[in-house]
Amino acid sequence: MVWRFCRRSLCYLSCVAAVLATSALQPVWAQSYRPAQAKPYVRPLPHPPPAEQLSKLQHVIWIIQENHSFDNYFGTYPEAEGISSQTCLPVLPGSRQCVKPFHLKTRMLPRDLPHDWNHIHAAYDAGRMDGFVWAEGNKATMGYYDGHDIPNYWAYAKHYTLCDYFFSSTMGASLPNHLYIVAAQSGGLVENPGTLEGVKEALDDDDGFSFLAIVQNLQKARVPWKYYVETNPGRAINMVEPILTHPDPKKFSLWNPLPGFKDVRINPSLMARLVPQTEFYKDLKQNTLPAVSWLVPDMDDSEHPPADSAKGMWYVTRLVNAVMQSPAWKSSVIVVTWDDYGGFYDHVPPPQMDAFGFGPRVPTLIISPFARAGYIDHHVYEFSSILKLIEVRWKLSHMTARDDHAHGIWSALDFEQTPNPTYVIPVPAKIWEPKGPYPYTQYTPSVPIPKNQQ
Repeated sequence: MVWRFCRRSLCYLSCVAAVLATSALQPVWAQSYRPAQAKPYVRPLPHPPPAEQLSKLQHVIWIIQENHSFDNYFGTYPEAEGISSQTCLPVLPGSRQCVKPFHLKTRMLPRDLPHDWNHIHAAYDAGRMDGFVWAEGNKATMGYYDGHDIPNYWAYAKHYTLCDYFFSSTMGASLPNHLYIVAAQSGGLVENPGTLEGVKEALDDDDGFSFLAIVQNLQKARVPWKYYVETNPGRAINMVEPILTHPDPKKFSLWNPLPGFKDVRINPSLMARLVPQTEFYKDLKQNTLPAVSWLVPDMDDSEHPPADSAKGMWYVTRLVNAVMQSPAWKSSVIVVTWDDYGGFYDHVPPPQMDAFGFGPRVPTLIISPFARAGYIDHHVYEFSSILKLIEVRWKLSHMTARDDHAHGIWSALDFEQTPNPTYVIPVPAKIWEPKGPYPYTQYTPSVPIPKNQQ
């Protein structure tokens, strides 16, 4: 699949170079810029909790936001595996000019950073994690936010659990990772086709996705589930994925891959569970929340540049508040995560479990009465780790080697502790929003020349 994509790509040479780079020897110049080494990956993992404890968990609520790396959101969080003050990445291979991490002055970047298969491999640079600036062509990759910019997320980390070794599942952008979120694989897809026809062409499969998704196992086991899609009309944006601006729960999109599965698409009982996000609030009020929920935003609330990170944070806060103020809270685990690194720097080299990943780290919060309060979980996880939790809890079969071998998020949970109280964050009556189209500038590569290190 990778090589078929390379052959069809307009960037054939760069694609091949990116793939071959994973086996390249380290150049001498890189030694001066190599980031501080992260903690070892190997850590003892606890066994799954006994069934009588795990049965306390009645709801897994998975909120999936967009396009931020761990270092971009939590790289300066106390005691987390964060950014080293010695880090400075070269502007070009072999250059002695470098860019240090710096605090971003805006939560609404004017452009999206590239984060496809080619760029990720170039930034990864055979595990040296020093190619971000020249791969992205923009020093914004080294920018980060802190607790002043995204205070609610930092507050959740303080009161519940922050995972600092949670990796995206694949060296890819939105669609491949969203496929891992529902299927523990992407079917070999490394591209980001925005239409079902594009998927069929990329996979050379008239059925689209013909592999298994966990919703089929849930349905077979009679475990209730829903995939909630925010359907508010989005602001106009000059992007290649206009379908994200006006999402429809029944139609395939990069963030809603389930209609791309033929076995889902042709099954009315499965399609009936792809619903507008307004039903999430209704289900909470009526105490009819299903056992497993996925929640995906529209573009405005996604935090996907150029969307405002703070606006997305308040959107997530509303969802979390609604759970905390409902009967479901006492038996729920809320997972807040981001689908891929979005082009932002992260210093921890992802373990390469197979030909497709892991990809760079993404922020992940575990919010629950059962979450270890104020705990930073250093165990290695990926999206299949959440699927593993679901499978073990409801006795489902695994789908691929990924979810079979994944580490469930047991270390973040303690079913015997005194349950954590709620932490409801009041949402302002008015949240600033830009008017009209997003001030979006199409990505144009450049060579950033650092003038003043920030």
